[in-house]
Amino acid sequence: MSIIKLRIDNLVFGGLGFVFLLSIMTADFRDPTVFNQLYPSEGIQNWIGLIGAIIGGSMLEIFGPSALLLPWLFVRIFLHQPHSVSILAGIYYSFVLVFLISIFHEIAIQFTLIEPGNSVFLWQNGYLGKLALEWIKHSMELVFSLPALVVMFFISVLRMKRLLSPLPLFWGLLSGIQNLITHFLNKIISPPMPESQPKEDQVNLKGHSFFEDNSSAYKI
Repeated sequence: MSIIKLRIDNLVFGGLGFVFLLSIMTADFRDPTVFNQLYPSEGIQNWIGLIGAIIGGSMLEIFGPSALLLPWLFVRIFLHQPHSVSILAGIYYSFVLVFLISIFHEIAIQFTLIEPGNSVFLWQNGYLGKLALEWIKHSMELVFSLPALVVMFFISVLRMKRLLSPLPLFWGLLSGIQNLITHFLNKIISPPMPESQPKEDQVNLKGHSFFEDNSSAYKI
């Protein structure tokens, strides 16, 4: 039995999270999404195929680059130990956090703090951030709404601090490497097995003791 014990839920959710991340990172504006039903003549560019194009591309169109946080949060919601955040609360705060980052991204673009990526689909801001910022501008002054957004952002970060921290991933990798090194060292430097006594000698010894007991009985 291997010394490295992998739980089935780690494999399932870790694999799904990696596929989710890959579908976002390889999304292409020519691939079909929820908002674009046209199938490209040159084929799907997403590495995960049609499902990856629809899921990953749609997440990018909705949230923008902040969607890259979703795979990590998805994995951590189900696998973090101990479970300090429920699944429903984790999903809620994850989408709130990604949504707020999308708004901040749109604010930075409109104030020319960062340059929008026109050529790279991954770095274009999402529709949700644009719509939210337009609604904020028409409903109230941005000067008053921005502090409220910052407060909501910090509350979400505080509630999700255990899930956002990458330390469990690093500790898990270090622990896995340590277990592998220990396993190989034990294989290379293993103590010699003690030599077992042949069965014939054991039988003779038992027989010898039996006769000695009988002879002593006759002497008495």
